[in-house]
Amino acid sequence: MFLDFGTSFTEGEDFFAAGIAPRRVNGAGDLFEFGLLPELPGLYSAEALQNTSLKPTDPQVDAIFLSHYHADHAGRIGYTDPRIPVYCGETTKLIHEAMSEAGGSPLDDHALRTFRTGDKIRVGSVEVEPVHVDHSIPGAYGFVLHCSEGEVCYTGDFRFHGPRPSLTEDFVEAAGAAKPTLLVTEGTRVAKGDSRQELSEGSVLTETVKAIGENEKFVFSSFRGNDIDRVNTFHRAALATDRQLVVSMKTAAILDKLRHDKGIRVPRPGKDVMVYVRRKGSGKGDDRDYYRWERPYLDGGLTAGDVNMRQGDYFLHLDIWNFPEVIDIHPGRGGAYIHSSSEAFDEEGEREEEVVKNWTDHMGFSYHQIHASGHAPLAGVGRLVDGVAAKKVVPVHTEDPSMFRVFGCRLVLPRKGRAIPL
Repeated sequence: MFLDFGTSFTEGEDFFAAGIAPRRVNGAGDLFEFGLLPELPGLYSAEALQNTSLKPTDPQVDAIFLSHYHADHAGRIGYTDPRIPVYCGETTKLIHEAMSEAGGSPLDDHALRTFRTGDKIRVGSVEVEPVHVDHSIPGAYGFVLHCSEGEVCYTGDFRFHGPRPSLTEDFVEAAGAAKPTLLVTEGTRVAKGDSRQELSEGSVLTETVKAIGENEKFVFSSFRGNDIDRVNTFHRAALATDRQLVVSMKTAAILDKLRHDKGIRVPRPGKDVMVYVRRKGSGKGDDRDYYRWERPYLDGGLTAGDVNMRQGDYFLHLDIWNFPEVIDIHPGRGGAYIHSSSEAFDEEGEREEEVVKNWTDHMGFSYHQIHASGHAPLAGVGRLVDGVAAKKVVPVHTEDPSMFRVFGCRLVLPRKGRAIPL
């Protein structure tokens, strides 16, 4: 089985960057060429294997367990054989449905089998126990695997400084009780010179209210639209400053899906939060200009002209790629922009940050960096490693795995293509 099957944000950037991307028409071939996907028989769909040396066979993989719906964990599942079942949380399935309707999802065509904390799933001789964790997307899980040769625990992505640290504490307790032979853990922020802000989600609320309260003019932000914690935080910030939060149609679609999840509280599009309707096609707001999933938001949605007329009444969410919308909104100078995503950590990110600042300078807006990371810092990862107390620790999802030595654990550094025996 696979625990996640995602897209690396950095591996392969020497070959695919600056507008050069793997060709979907070539299946997995372009990724095989540079070792960016493992060439394993019985894993991929017939479509993915076109123009490759691998031939389609019956599946030789029994399951893929997905920890959460982020591209670096789910992004390559679309290449796998759709006959391989994908196990995911109920919340992840709802997010998938929203994204599928809005243009496509890597989980399309796969049979999804859902779980929640407390379930135990048997695949062959292995029993898999999913346990929730707190992360920057709802419905995130880690896994405790009960195997014949020992217990294996996998964290997925986690943090203790989000709005529900008890979720991650539950995972630490369950994983520690299993007395695992092996702990496979993320370490995104286990790195020298980690410069990300040390803010909790509560601190994001405080800082955002302050930034908005100091400005009576137009205020907008960009953040990952499936970060429901941030949607809730910004909704509260808008209420505290006598504004209305305005979200994109795609975020509205996710919120509408998640209203069916009894474990999550979200604002209602069109009632608690407003929906921004981008100009498309003819520019006349005709139904035919919009996809079917977008049309429910046209009635009652806000256009650029609507926002322009009442600039001080709204707090607008714009995805980073929709920045040109501010040209249509034509805001007056002196407003504020809140960048609510991680700070740049590579040259590409630094260039994107520079472009965003050029936009805000051009508009005469103040720039505010206000974000709570979805990942635990060094001390938080150490807290989990100590709490689980596995015999061996394998760091993944990190660019500096050797730094795990500071935790004093028995460290096993992963090597591509090399098995790690229990």
